[in-house]
Amino acid sequence: MIDLMNIKDPSFIKKLSIKELTELAAQIREFLIENISKTGGHLSSNLGVVEITIAMYYVFDPEKDKFLFDVGHQSYVHKILTGRAKDFTTLRQYGGMSGYINRSESKYDVWESGHSSTTISAASGIIASGFSDRVITVIGDSSIMNGVAFEGLNFLGTVKGKSPIIILNDNKMGISKSVGALSKTFLRLRRSKFYYGLKKVLSIITPKFLMKANHQFKRSIKGLVQQDNIFEDMGFDYYGPYDGNDLKSCIKLMQRLKNSKEPIVLHLLTKKGKGYLPSENDQSGSYHGVSPFDVKTGLPLKIDKSISYSYLVSSYLTNKRENEDFFVVTPAMKNGSKLENFATKYPNSFYDVGIAEEHAADMAAGIALAGKKVVLLMYSTFAQRAYDQILNDISRQNLPVIIGIDRAGVVGEDGATHQGVYDISMFEAMPNIKICYGRNPNEIIGLFNYAFMHNDSPIVIRYPRASFDNNYKIDYNYQTQLFWENIQKGNKLNVISYGLDVERIAKLKDDRLNIIDAKCIKPMDLNMLKNVFENGMPIFIVEQTVASGTLYHKILDYKEQNGYTNKIYHHSFEVNDIIPHGKIDVILDEYGFSQQKLLDKINEIIK
Repeated sequence: MIDLMNIKDPSFIKKLSIKELTELAAQIREFLIENISKTGGHLSSNLGVVEITIAMYYVFDPEKDKFLFDVGHQSYVHKILTGRAKDFTTLRQYGGMSGYINRSESKYDVWESGHSSTTISAASGIIASGFSDRVITVIGDSSIMNGVAFEGLNFLGTVKGKSPIIILNDNKMGISKSVGALSKTFLRLRRSKFYYGLKKVLSIITPKFLMKANHQFKRSIKGLVQQDNIFEDMGFDYYGPYDGNDLKSCIKLMQRLKNSKEPIVLHLLTKKGKGYLPSENDQSGSYHGVSPFDVKTGLPLKIDKSISYSYLVSSYLTNKRENEDFFVVTPAMKNGSKLENFATKYPNSFYDVGIAEEHAADMAAGIALAGKKVVLLMYSTFAQRAYDQILNDISRQNLPVIIGIDRAGVVGEDGATHQGVYDISMFEAMPNIKICYGRNPNEIIGLFNYAFMHNDSPIVIRYPRASFDNNYKIDYNYQTQLFWENIQKGNKLNVISYGLDVERIAKLKDDRLNIIDAKCIKPMDLNMLKNVFENGMPIFIVEQTVASGTLYHKILDYKEQNGYTNKIYHHSFEVNDIIPHGKIDVILDEYGFSQQKLLDKINEIIK
């Protein structure tokens, strides 16, 4: 039995026998289940890669070779083997261990990636620079379908005399089930039973020195039983599919490939959630990322009866679709954005295009170009990946796509790569587009109703990673306009904000404050803004976004153009702030957005 808490570096693993390694795999699974049940985190993906990760550390040299984990939420086993088991009590908590690869945590964390599909290109750069000749990349079957991954494959397949190894971790699931034509290609590879069985026998009985000839023979047999292999067509030596949860087989395979001087794809089939039955049986992605749960039942420890804003928008769209035709397009966010019910009820109006944000944006543009209404839903952090498509193909052409931006603002435990604080700066630079953010559930519904009714230009509707009381009376027919609202009169300070920050400021019940809900960030309500400046009071602008190209800067510009003298203050995130992981309330307090910190700032301004 290995004392996981006392692991300092991965060198210990090379001294273990196959039996001891197998026991280590079981021990790690038990550790992951026990610890993630207390802290929450990414469960299924990590349970599936235990054997692959152990085999990598057993066969290769992490002091020289570079291990890259695409996305990073499949890196918990890697963290344990590199001496961080003791830190799992702080997983995803403020000041604690990141749920992703984090270069500041360990020298073995080579590539930080909170977004998918980047590691093949990163491996190309590492090899081209001479930093390391051997780079081992672990990438999932959903992530490898992204265009960025294919751009990397297109380059790396031409590299000769080096040792790049791409381990394709094929569990047939991303956050939810993989989709698209390439997933069907993988399905054909998996279903070649004759070839798969023959290959398994040959891999066992063939001596290592005959491996190359054996591999060529297997490729000949494979050509008789399955269609062309896309990886071989791109210049890779393809091995697979093999059982990625068979530790002995993984080790033997990696030992055989270790000295190759050709780019390799090693295709390993794994069971997402392996070792924990509720996770193994999960087909919807519920155990991809979990809150603390009861290990015996698999149920959350805390039953949250509140309603998430993601669920609110999905329910609204489902209700809306009963009486009006439109399409919903999302890049692999069917589960994350709670769109399962919509997809089930209206399968011909719903398209989950997989991890392909650029394609999703252009597909939505095509639907709008055809004169049909379309809603494009994606997380704020993933919208950044489609910047060019939204700019050139939607906003420049003034196509009336309704863009729902989920998880706007601080997102919490997912940390730096997922914070939704950049999208306003991004959209502000685009022509024709409107940017909106309602302060409560009905205001957000009202903005969607406005977008459907005035379907004449692209419009962004932001909503947070947050929940509201299930007793809140939701009105799917709620109407609102894009004019700003003066929701509280005051005589000392103008406070301008949008989204949930407006509600939190209003709850201060400070009658000194003249509170303006700037629900439409672009275009500004110039009539209301004129009234604000003309009351002569100073202005305090609160924005849960980076301080670059935001409402604050537009108001400053308006002031200068019109010769007003009001003092203007603002509170936002600095451009160089890398907002870490942690509970949303903790992050907001740390960066001055809590009610008390805002009140302190207000008192300071008024004095």
